[in-house]
Amino acid sequence: MPSIFSIRAIATLIVLSVPSTLSAWSQQVALPAPDRVLARDVFRQLIETNTSHSVGSTTVAADAMRKRLLDVGFPVGDVVVIGPEARHGNLVARYRGAPGSTKKPVLIIAHLDVVEAKREDWTTDPFQFVEKDGYFYGHGTQDMKDSDAASVVSFIRLKREGFVPDRDINLALTAGEEGAKTTGWSGCSRITVT
Repeated sequence: MPSIFSIRAIATLIVLSVPSTLSAWSQQVALPAPDRVLARDVFRQLIETNTSHSVGSTTVAADAMRKRLLDVGFPVGDVVVIGPEARHGNLVARYRGAPGSTKKPVLIIAHLDVVEAKREDWTTDPFQFVEKDGYFYGHGTQDMKDSDAASVVSFIRLKREGFVPDRDINLALTAGEEGAKTTGWSGCSRITVT
């Protein structure tokens, strides 16, 4: 059962790393203050990065998340940005498991891109992170930069705490999910399955 426990522990950390949109729920989550600040900062950074297909860049967001992972000690070769075009990069990160493990890796996949946003359709600037009445506003707060932030923050927290999983855990934050003609998955599969 250790592998099930490890996966559950990782899933729990991912859930607990996201800044809550509900005040009642956030009062129940007992993250240390520095981790709450980190989670909010990563979430804000992703929301305030325009990753829409026409004028945005998932590469900018992927590079920013790559830097955060490198800053806590992930090896350069285990955190790459790769993609079909300069503006549509994907982050692929490998959290190395116990040496000699023969267990299959786990893949956590999410997307960085968002659909197009017209300013006139929003009550706030879609690329400004706003907290109002216990909720967060900004393009991607629900689909799905909250999950991107939770995954990155979980990797950071686990690494910082010295956690060694019983298998590799791969994270792919991709471009192209929101209707782009090119898929952000290009190149990721060969990195994440080995």
